[in-house]
Amino acid sequence: MSRLTLSFVLFAAVSACMPSDEEEETGEQLAELAELVCGVNAGAVDGTYHTDFAPEASNGPTATVTSPAVVINGGTAQATVAGSDRFSRVVVGVAGSPGYYDVALPDAADSVDLQLSLCQDLALPTLDLTYAVGTSASVGEYEEQPAAIIEVGTGEVQVSVSWDTDSDVDLHVTDPAGDEVYYGQTVVDSSGMLDLDSNPGCNIDGVNNENITWSAAPQGDYTVRLDYFKSCDVEATSYVVTVQRMDEPVETFSGELTGDGDEGGAGAGIDITSFTVE
Repeated sequence: MSRLTLSFVLFAAVSACMPSDEEEETGEQLAELAELVCGVNAGAVDGTYHTDFAPEASNGPTATVTSPAVVINGGTAQATVAGSDRFSRVVVGVAGSPGYYDVALPDAADSVDLQLSLCQDLALPTLDLTYAVGTSASVGEYEEQPAAIIEVGTGEVQVSVSWDTDSDVDLHVTDPAGDEVYYGQTVVDSSGMLDLDSNPGCNIDGVNNENITWSAAPQGDYTVRLDYFKSCDVEATSYVVTVQRMDEPVETFSGELTGDGDEGGAGAGIDITSFTVE
């Protein structure tokens, strides 16, 4: 399947995942937040999880949120939360479900960048996240940000990337045999597979995620690289690479890509991380 053909398939998948009017009206979710979002952090500060419903809005700043329209199970979503006044606390919940994350900032801020680690078993068509900002005493009105969910493979090894602009970012992972999974070789003998490829050649699909997985990962060393194929005329792109391995803590790596892009093929890109499956 060509990259362009896969782009059309992804566009159709996103359209199918968009909530209906009835779903938007009810805002129903089927699980507690911890079963959907496995962690929230603001840099080195991790959010504290609470099992009850998020606190009610009262006298606090109004939140304005920039977040992705599409997310994937097992990936990481970036969100920027700003307030109408300075704040020292961010509350992240989900419409219609119990549970929330409370992020206590070390210093008051006008805005903060969050990373939301999404659970691998994320069997919903949409995720209706809510955000509020304030202080330890109160928070302001919540802003709801729905995101369509594209279901991708997980397996014993899952490596994904999300980014925040309409650019062409390519994920590359090399397996212990030296075979490289990327847009030019989407399946290798070790069962490694690229099952999500976004914005190929600046044919923008709005997904801004890529995913590579091994259902049964062979033992040995893996190398993860990220290539800025084309900027598609944006000034800069922020990314988060997420590595999920069986029985290992989730790892994330974030940064920024600039320039025009190199239109790279096999072996292209910057080194992100290496890991060993034993």
